[in-house]
Amino acid sequence: MKLFAIVSVLILLIVSVRFRQFALSVAMLLVFCGLMVWVYQEYETHQIRNRILPSELRLENVSFESLNNDYELTGRVINDSEKYRLNGLQLKISVQECDDHEHRNCIIFYETEEYIYIMVPPTQARDFRKVITLYSNQALTGRLVWNYSIIYADSH
Repeated sequence: MKLFAIVSVLILLIVSVRFRQFALSVAMLLVFCGLMVWVYQEYETHQIRNRILPSELRLENVSFESLNNDYELTGRVINDSEKYRLNGLQLKISVQECDDHEHRNCIIFYETEEYIYIMVPPTQARDFRKVITLYSNQALTGRLVWNYSIIYADSH
């Protein structure tokens, strides 16, 4: 039955000019609808990530503790937004190896972006914990200096 339908459509495309025009119109309509759905999804993603600005979030008591070959990131996130609940945040983390305590002669040997799933209602705080794996097999001889910043926050 499917084969018959496909053959019929192909014959109509070859023989009938009006059917070709109809098929082209339907194809253009489907492409247009697909583009509209994609644009709307991009708009929704943009809205979700821009309701709470990174400046409306505060990270406190952030620490990186060694766990064998991994590190545990712990801290507290405070949502200073008046109306939106935080559902998660994307952090950019960089790790430097420094020769001395004045942070001179440092080299960044690892950078990553980590997403933290956390629900924080407006004007409240929650503690978080995340295990980070440094994919490096080099022997670290210097002191590690951790830097982090919030890239974006998700809210619904």
